Amino acid sequence: MKTNIRAEVIRNESFDPYFVVKVSYNDGINKFFDEVVSVERKPPKVTVKYPESIKKIIDKIDVKKIEIEIMKAIVESLLSSNR
Repeated sequence: MKTNIRAEVIRNESFDPYFVVKVSYNDGINKFFDEVVSVERKPPKVTVKYPESIKKIIDKIDVKKIEIEIMKAIVESLLSSNR
């Protein structure tokens, strides 16, 4: 099964460099829906803070793919707010 990941910035709670992102993940074995993740985007790195529900399974899921989707959602949010 293909891994499905969705990330969406919660706009009314997010202000650069602090973002609140709603994330869903399903790889056929492990899954979670609409979990809220805090992201701090301060150079030179981005810090993602996961809730306990995700921390319990973090070694079983593809964290890199999740973080790529989170960053994609943040970049899209930043680009759309600059229009």
